[in-house]
Order: sequence, then structure tokens, then C-alpha cells
Amino acid sequence: MLDLARANARAAGAGNAEFLDGQIEAIPLPDRSVDVIISNCVINLSTDRPAVFAESFRVLRPGGRLGITDILAEDHLTPAERLERGAGPAASPGRPPSPSTATSLTRAGFTDITITPAQQAGAGLHSAIIPRRQALTMPSPGADARIEPMTGGHADAVLAIYQAGIDEGNATFETRAPDWAVFTAARLPAHRYVAITHGRVAGWVAASATSGRCVYAGVVEHSVYVHPAARGRGIGYLLLDALIASTEAAGNLDIQSGIFPENIASLALHQAAGFRVVGTRERIGRHHGLWRDVVLIERRSPAV
Repeated sequence: MLDLARANARAAGAGNAEFLDGQIEAIPLPDRSVDVIISNCVINLSTDRPAVFAESFRVLRPGGRLGITDILAEDHLTPAERLERGAGPAASPGRPPSPSTATSLTRAGFTDITITPAQQAGAGLHSAIIPRRQALTMPSPGADARIEPMTGGHADAVLAIYQAGIDEGNATFETRAPDWAVFTAARLPAHRYVAITHGRVAGWVAASATSGRCVYAGVVEHSVYVHPAARGRGIGYLLLDALIASTEAAGNLDIQSGIFPENIASLALHQAAGFRVVGTRERIGRHHGLWRDVVLIERRSPAV
């Protein structure tokens, strides 16, 4: 197929076309390097659709688009019935629009999601057109925005932003922000920053050692919080970019964290910054009397 595609490109004089051999769950392209992705009835053949959507979001530039035609299976079909009908084991469940497909795309960071059924493709199956999915656009944080190392002078603002995030209920299992001494003791001095806009702290990011064991020497965990009034301006992305640069420079090549699945905005932000979802820990703990799941994310340096 690659040989044929290259031959056709040469015959057409399409010198700006390039063909790569890869898997849709691990696209061989750099982060934020693609404007548009199109797919014609192959995603339903994948056994890991969330990975496909996460990889698509990773390689798209902010504002990039994803367009799909594919097969959706109705809720009542069992896995065996889907295979029997040729839909593949991973055919998207749900009558169009498919809740699980839309949810998977939202968790990957996509917005403006529409799913349009086209025609019946078999008993319990529908072809569908997903014509436009727009990746999260990172707005400008403003000309005066700057990142600087976190110091004791930022303590009150940092802890206030932390508490504001806690109070919203989807940021952490913690119920109160610690005092400054406890906060700083748990976080690595070389990897904590604040974002300053209009002379005020608009957000912060900090990393902690995952473990004291030598096998985890290159791994850190992180938290990022943005003041409610400063959200939607690219502040979180700016903070994560600074953390990624500092940890990579120090040889910490794997950044991890856990996010409540309800925190769609945080998941989208991290996907845009090159993080990927690696799994979910179910009912990991009780939060205000309720058992909560945690989505595990990580960003591995391209050097890994």
C-alpha cells in the first residue's frame, strides 16, 4: 500500500506528499505538528479507541481538526454480534450520536463534536460521518504574562488559588490547602513556578518526587492550578510548558499525575501539552463521602 501510494504521488507530481508507516494508537509524528487528520472507517478496527483519540489530539496543533467516517454499533449488540456483523470488536457502542464516542473525544480534549448518522450499514450498525472536531485552542495569555520561580513571596496567592481549586470539588482529594511549610516541603524547589499577569499570581505549577527509590529517579508527579478568573487564557499551558522544560533539563523524563474524570478542562489541557491517558484507577478513595475514580496521565520526554 505504501509503495502504491508513493508511486501514485510521483505520477501525479505531488512532491509535497509524504507517507509514513505507523499505528493509529502510536502516531509517528511530533506533538502539535498536524493541522488536519482524516480517517475513513479504520478507527472501529482498533481495540483501543481512547488511545487513537489521545494520539490524534497530541499531534494536532491547537485549533486543528479531526474528520472521521466510521461504523457505529447499537447498544444492544454484544461483542460477538458485532464481530459477526463485521463491525470489529471495538465498534463504537450507542446509536448515533454515540455517547461513548463523544465522551472519549471530549476526554481526549476535542470540542465542537458532532456525529451525523449516514445510512444503515447492517443489522444494528450505522455508518456515520463525524465531519469536524476542533482541538482545544490555546488562547494567548496576554503580552504581560510571565513565568517565574515560586518563592515565599507568592505564598498567600499560591495557597489561595490552591484552596479555590479544592473548593470546586474536582481538583484533589484534599479538603484544605496546607500551610506554606508543608506545601514547600512536599515539592521540589527546582520545579515550581507561578504565572504572573497584571502584577498578580494567576496560577502555579509544582512537581514532587514520585518515590525515593532509585528506579523512579527520572519520574515526578505534578499539580497545576489556575485562578478561576484567569482561566481560558492559556495560563495553564504556559505553566506546564515551563515545568516540562525544567524537568527535562534536570533529567526527569516522565511527568505523572492523577485527575478526576469529571475535570474535563484539566484533561484537555494536559492532552494539549503532550500528556496521554494511561489508565484509570477505579474507586481509589472517598471524597466527601463518595468513591472517586482517578484518570492516570503521563508525559514522557521524546528522549525516552
